[in-house]
Amino acid sequence: MIWIGLGALVVAAVCGYFARAAHRKAAVMESTETLPVKDLRALHAAAVQAAGEGSFRYRCELVGQVQPHVKGALRSELAEQDCVWHRHRITRRYEETYRDSDGNQKRRTSNEVVSEFSSSTAFFVADASGRMVVRPGQHQVTGAEKVLDRFDPHTGGGNRLHLGPVSLDLGGGSGTIGFQREEWLVRPGSSFYVLGEAADPDGKLAMAAPAEGGLFTMSVKSEEELLRGENNKVLGFGIGAGVAALAGVVLLALGVFG
Repeated sequence: MIWIGLGALVVAAVCGYFARAAHRKAAVMESTETLPVKDLRALHAAAVQAAGEGSFRYRCELVGQVQPHVKGALRSELAEQDCVWHRHRITRRYEETYRDSDGNQKRRTSNEVVSEFSSSTAFFVADASGRMVVRPGQHQVTGAEKVLDRFDPHTGGGNRLHLGPVSLDLGGGSGTIGFQREEWLVRPGSSFYVLGEAADPDGKLAMAAPAEGGLFTMSVKSEEELLRGENNKVLGFGIGAGVAALAGVVLLALGVFG
């Protein structure tokens, strides 16, 4: 009973952590200014005139439509569709032999991510007043369209697997059942929201993750949708924390005094 009570208190602490994290994220989004591209460029020009290039850093939000960068649209690696950003994950499903606590040999199915990639190529976010470069780095895009979710059984044929342009070394490949392929992308023209830091470290103004840490969010969902999701997390995790804490205290009391 005592151990169950302690476990419930741990669950309460975890739920409380996630509730606080969601609350902080919502608070940052609500307090960060949304700027037209024209106004952001005007702030940058004033900073350059006052202090020179490389001195500008300003946290803000941009809302607009995504456009490919200078060299044109990207091509996603698995579905091979035009996009401005893409991400894929390939998971190997396999069977392995293990021994249980009694020493008996058994078989189980496990999963192993064998390939995961997010494009880091810059793209534009454009509104009615202009367009701004966004550098995604290795960050993901919330709400990106999932264009591929397929399981392919493994048919053998060597230790290298070719999935479109992606080539994988399977090593021994023993026990492989098959591969789950998933891919997400953002199409040109999609509505886009970005919260980050506008800066010109190389003399060229762009939005990216804050240099000294902090929230960086890219999404095809609107700010209102994101806020609604975070507030729902606050409510859900908050209720979970309260219920688990109460249960933990009651169970501990029963275990100690019961």
